[in-house]
Amino acid sequence: MPITEFPDSRTDLPQAIEQAVAEASGLAGIKPVSVVAEYPAHLPAVRGEREQVIRMIVSVVGHAVTVAEQGEVRVSAEIRSGEEVSEPMAIVKVSLPASEQVAQQALGLAMSIRDESAQAAAPIQSLAEVREQAGGLGGELWLEGPESTQPALLLGLPLLAAQRGEGDLRSIVESHLLREAETLLLLVEDGDRLGEMAGELGEAGYRVVSTTDGREVLNLAREQHPDLILLDMLARDPGALDVAMVLKQHRQTLTIPVLFLTSMGEPGAGRLGAASFLVRPKGTAALVNTIQAVLGAGVSPSGRVLVVEQNDAIREMLVLMIQSHGYRVTEAAGAEEGLALAEHIPPELVLVNASMAQDRDYWLLRGLRQLGHPFDIFVLAEAMTEAEGQAAVDRGASGFSETGRLPELLDQVRKKKEGN
Repeated sequence: MPITEFPDSRTDLPQAIEQAVAEASGLAGIKPVSVVAEYPAHLPAVRGEREQVIRMIVSVVGHAVTVAEQGEVRVSAEIRSGEEVSEPMAIVKVSLPASEQVAQQALGLAMSIRDESAQAAAPIQSLAEVREQAGGLGGELWLEGPESTQPALLLGLPLLAAQRGEGDLRSIVESHLLREAETLLLLVEDGDRLGEMAGELGEAGYRVVSTTDGREVLNLAREQHPDLILLDMLARDPGALDVAMVLKQHRQTLTIPVLFLTSMGEPGAGRLGAASFLVRPKGTAALVNTIQAVLGAGVSPSGRVLVVEQNDAIREMLVLMIQSHGYRVTEAAGAEEGLALAEHIPPELVLVNASMAQDRDYWLLRGLRQLGHPFDIFVLAEAMTEAEGQAAVDRGASGFSETGRLPELLDQVRKKKEGN
């Protein structure tokens, strides 16, 4: 099939994956299926118009969600060359949950890729349509491991640089990374842990400058001009908070965002001004996603909801419910983390657990209002009296709701926005 040329046919793949995953997350309906994305922060641009690429990814993820009954549909991306593909390509890999049932249906997916008469329910396209569109760009769609217990759909998209004759795969990747990769400054006192984290972040596409000595951080920051500084809260000589205070007092480093890495208790609220961001990452994927959120804080916050909930199970349920209504979600397990997220990635709506809202005389609600952003804040609880809800409103909340009525609340917020 001949390749269709488009004058402005280029797509930033990480951004396309992010939007596609956000759109596809609601396709599971009430099934306990989640869509998780993990990919390098910097991939070369691919051939294809942005909306077309997004729709293809949404469709591939949608078919995976349809087959899965429970578990995670995992979206990843990498660059491949060699015998498997005709030219260097970015591969979007959609892995299905491991199960015997999924394995039995994998052959059906393989057949549907070739079945041009097959149709799919809106808003997704049939796999045959996706294959045809990918082919028109010079790409491919195929099923990997059809007889395994964890098959995967692979969507290959040609690199724009390869089309323009910019060199082989290695030079293409290296030139883009040298030109676009953000620099991270990492402080971890444990040498083994530092090496492991630096390696993983390097594989994710970042340029990493690292040290085990907090006394070196200021000089390294002045010399290397990092885009983000990561400080391990386990650092003690000097402590991470003390390092952050020094950075915020120096004119050359005060504007660099700081990310605390911690699995400890919440840091004191009085020291929050020392850092631009706080988080408790669980694994490399969560850390990379958080870094991307910090570095992309200038992105429009339209359609984003911040959930502040300490219970992991409840928070996951809320996130799935919110995503099914078409919103992007930022989540926080603690009050300080939630306040920092609201400051640097301003949401359209904030949902706060009622007990967390009441803690320390409504400290979180007052802090959110002091940020000056025009977002609504709603307090959620399984059950709440009128007096409890009014007390939260008096302290800064826009309103309150029972958790079970969240879909109604989201519809009300959307109608309010559309009416403005």
